[in-house]
Amino acid sequence: MATTTVSIPGIHCASCAALIKDVSGDFPSIKSVNVDVGTKKVTLDHDESLDMQKWTEEIEALDPKYKIHPTS
Repeated sequence: MATTTVSIPGIHCASCAALIKDVSGDFPSIKSVNVDVGTKKVTLDHDESLDMQKWTEEIEALDPKYKIHPTS
């Protein structure tokens, strides 16, 4: 199991969080998703098999403001 945290500055409300969680649910390798609207960070607990590029493309396709930035 791996954990990845990314920053999505375009997140601004609970609906944004719900949308990201909903799309993430389409990826069986993602076990849990935590969206923090305050810090604009998304934490994914996932199997090593997660195609992060595909997930990024799906999320960024939702809204032009959803640009994903890696966090260290």
